[in-house]
Amino acid sequence: MSETESTQSLDGLLRRAATIAPEQAAIRYGTRALTYRELDAAVDGFAAALRGLRPTTVVGVTAALHPAFPIAYFGAVRAGHVCAVVDPALTEDALDDLVGRAGIALLVATAGMADQLRRIRVERDELDVAYLDQPGHHRAQTVAALVRKHAARARPLPPADPDTVACLRRAADGAIVPLTHRNLTVGAAQAAQAYGFGPGSTVVNQLPTYEQVYLNAAVHAAATQVLCADPDPAGGVTLAAREAATHYCGLPAPLARLAADPRSTHPRTPTVRAVLSSGATLAPSAASRLALRVGAPLVQWYGPAGGPLTHCDRLDRQTAGSVGHPVDSTDCCVLDLDGRRPAPPGKPGLVRVRGPQVATAIADADGWLHTGDVGYLDDEGTLFLVDTGVTG
Repeated sequence: MSETESTQSLDGLLRRAATIAPEQAAIRYGTRALTYRELDAAVDGFAAALRGLRPTTVVGVTAALHPAFPIAYFGAVRAGHVCAVVDPALTEDALDDLVGRAGIALLVATAGMADQLRRIRVERDELDVAYLDQPGHHRAQTVAALVRKHAARARPLPPADPDTVACLRRAADGAIVPLTHRNLTVGAAQAAQAYGFGPGSTVVNQLPTYEQVYLNAAVHAAATQVLCADPDPAGGVTLAAREAATHYCGLPAPLARLAADPRSTHPRTPTVRAVLSSGATLAPSAASRLALRVGAPLVQWYGPAGGPLTHCDRLDRQTAGSVGHPVDSTDCCVLDLDGRRPAPPGKPGLVRVRGPQVATAIADADGWLHTGDVGYLDDEGTLFLVDTGVTG
């Protein structure tokens, strides 16, 4: 597979990283580590385990913060299937709805979902289940067991058409959003550039789920991801200091609590270039306090359900309260609230985005995605969100 071909498919991002940085740590989790060579080989083994499924089968993979998630995520796609990313926090009804609407035939779950799945499988006896971490029912297989069993059967497959669907995402309103290989690989390159990820980067991920945008961007850059299961943000910052991390990824609410915490709970992190956060923006005063506490600026970004990332604040000069400018090759327009004409700078309206990372299946004829979010642009084109409707 040529470098051009490899980077046009989602799993090709990993193949390329394993080629250019085979002994670089891809994932560290507690005392365990996987190099890019080891991760790529495990993905081959998991893909071989799925060889018996019909082509383009939908494989649900639960986005738990666990090193088996990237194996199943890239492995499902490498086997020629479609990966439906599943939020582990879904209620039983929402999970059942997702299985039905996405057409999931095999679900890679966590053991903590076993009770939900036992009831769902009563109605959906055709649903097969494997597990990321440990078996959730009798004779169930884990990702690690499947990799060991099928590693010898791994074989290369032809590269995927970049315009075929690679992944499905569930939007906040329950809609199923299809993303092509091109959407995801272009999005990975855009995100890596916006975040400043490179081969020497170490990225601490302290999110309740494995965020697809960070994973794809880190693999594109052959960066190291450090998974932090500690729910206390002070623990994440302490880990970032211990790992000499270059980036720390967190959620707005825990980061706001950390900014307001008067205790001296953690060391400053002189190696961290940016604290990355998506979703609701932090108030400028909270962002300033956080930067003082951590020793690095807060860089906020935005990605609607139909695209991995469309906006990111600058690493070298942040605009307080904003999610930044459009990333490379991306357009943004804010219409007035009746949706008929562009809103003037400073006036809230309906946010539209357009770019190669945006899912064409839910865009209009001109490529614009109507996000359902309300925001405004300043005179320099910086986006400020006022209310989020359907964001990823």
